[in-house]
Amino acid sequence: MKNRIENTLEGAFCPTLLEVVDESHLHAGHAHAKAEGSHMAVTVVSTAFEGLTRIQRHKAIYQALNTVLNPADGSEGLHALRMNLYTPEEWKQKNG
Repeated sequence: MKNRIENTLEGAFCPTLLEVVDESHLHAGHAHAKAEGSHMAVTVVSTAFEGLTRIQRHKAIYQALNTVLNPADGSEGLHALRMNLYTPEEWKQKNG
């Protein structure tokens, strides 16, 4: 799951920074929780987000990851996705 997300986001957004973290272990015992790959967090820094609102950025990520979230083969897709989305300038300001 992590590799699929990384490959998809790399191709869609050409990020200057991309971090994909599997947080499934934090949700053990919850509905839809699996040993790995059900709950992911992404940090994406990309010029593609310039001029977009937070909601527009989230929609762009969901659109890019549609096949990961809703696999056509009927398998269980990603259950939860936490997103941190920045332009390079926002990332620079946040991290000094």
